[in-house]
Amino acid sequence: MRRNISVETRSKGRVTHRAWIWCVIASMVVSFWLGSTPQAGAAPTLFASLDQTLSSMAPESNFLVAEFKGNTCDAIHGRHADKELAIASTFKLYVLGELTRQIQLGTASWNEQIPLRADMRSMPSGDYAFVPAGTRVSLKDLAQATIWNSDNTATDHLIQRLGRDNVQRAFARYGHGNNTLNAPLLLTHEMFAIKMGQSASWMALYEASTENERLAMLQRDIDPIAVDPTGGWGQWDGPTAIDSIEWFASASDLCRAMASLWTMGAQPGLAPVRDILSGNRFGITDTTTWPRAGYKGGLESGVVNMTFVLERDDGRVFFVSAGYNDPSASVDTATARSYLDPLFRCLGSAETGACGS
Repeated sequence: MRRNISVETRSKGRVTHRAWIWCVIASMVVSFWLGSTPQAGAAPTLFASLDQTLSSMAPESNFLVAEFKGNTCDAIHGRHADKELAIASTFKLYVLGELTRQIQLGTASWNEQIPLRADMRSMPSGDYAFVPAGTRVSLKDLAQATIWNSDNTATDHLIQRLGRDNVQRAFARYGHGNNTLNAPLLLTHEMFAIKMGQSASWMALYEASTENERLAMLQRDIDPIAVDPTGGWGQWDGPTAIDSIEWFASASDLCRAMASLWTMGAQPGLAPVRDILSGNRFGITDTTTWPRAGYKGGLESGVVNMTFVLERDDGRVFFVSAGYNDPSASVDTATARSYLDPLFRCLGSAETGACGS
């Protein structure tokens, strides 16, 4: 009897164990499809870990992972994705956007050449700050330098050629949620001249002024200043007016702009757009998984924006943007970039659900 009881007990134990395993599997499947939140104590998903880590980088931040569906963004994961932050040089995507529009209309061409002007010289980054005035450069070369090297002098020459008002309107054309934040559009050499040499009271007055008043201040006080790329950074030694004298967008804004540009790059005569967008891979070395990958970033004391477009080997195209603003300290750019590597590896898998929800 004891032997029979013992055998029966072991048999029932196996049945019970199997049933328990299948219950766990069923629960996991249901949780996956319903998107239920992991229970307390469960291992965090990659997205949950990234949310915690990235939010610790600066007092203000945003984050968005999405997939392009045509010229729209299908969000995979976001945190404060609609928060508008200073983006520094990432605004140059909108300059490329206006150039692309004018080429599409036939009012500009990739091969058109314009002379470099001394009064449009800006500070580095970029080599065009040191090229002699009068040198003729194609719009395509200027656009490549603007996106690949974040060349400020190239950027200002493009804005001058395309029209400041036209580039300012490009924010709205490419889906920016609040175009008034970038009015009037700052040229890069204007931003440098302000932060390198103007007083706190001048900046406060600029912030409090209307768009027309700001434009008048720029024309009167700033544009006559010749920026010397070899002359140092003046009084600019830390975060300065990053909430008022800057360029602004949310991660969602940038996704809409990038998706539109990527789509336009498939149209006749606009193939250079995708080449320009994917000319700087910024450390994404896996060319098998990601045949094309591109980065446009913005770096300023107290401001970091890292925005990527990634075309996978199966043709799917992903977008990643992480932005940080700290009005009192610089943001650790190298650390912020390293935190994104696990995400790129995860997005390279067959299904993005493995990254979390």
